[in-house]
Amino acid sequence: MAHGVALPKPGPITEKLAVADVEKGRIFFGTNCDGCHNNEPGKGGKYGPNLWQVVGRDRASAPKFNYSKILRDWEGVWTYEDLNTFLYGPVLTTPGVRMETPGVPDETERVNLIAYLRTLSDKPIPLP
Repeated sequence: MAHGVALPKPGPITEKLAVADVEKGRIFFGTNCDGCHNNEPGKGGKYGPNLWQVVGRDRASAPKFNYSKILRDWEGVWTYEDLNTFLYGPVLTTPGVRMETPGVPDETERVNLIAYLRTLSDKPIPLP
């Protein structure tokens, strides 16, 4: 709840990641996310932070990126479920963020995208 308002939250997706289509997630990223985010090691951010190794990374931790206060104050690491909630609709689920996009309301597209983000690492976080 934020100021007495129940924020939307999508259903859990972690178990669905094992059967997600990573290639469709890669295509979705290239079509919808690549304009604002890099996804390669050693590259800086664009309008948004670099998403290389985002799964399991401390939130608001990309160097030289000016995060919103809400993300700086949100402690912990990006889990599959945190990404699921955030990407569902950033401004809906996390009021005060600067990622003012409609998000990824379609669950299948979101699962595929998160499965792709999982591959952006030398050591992907294991699925449960």
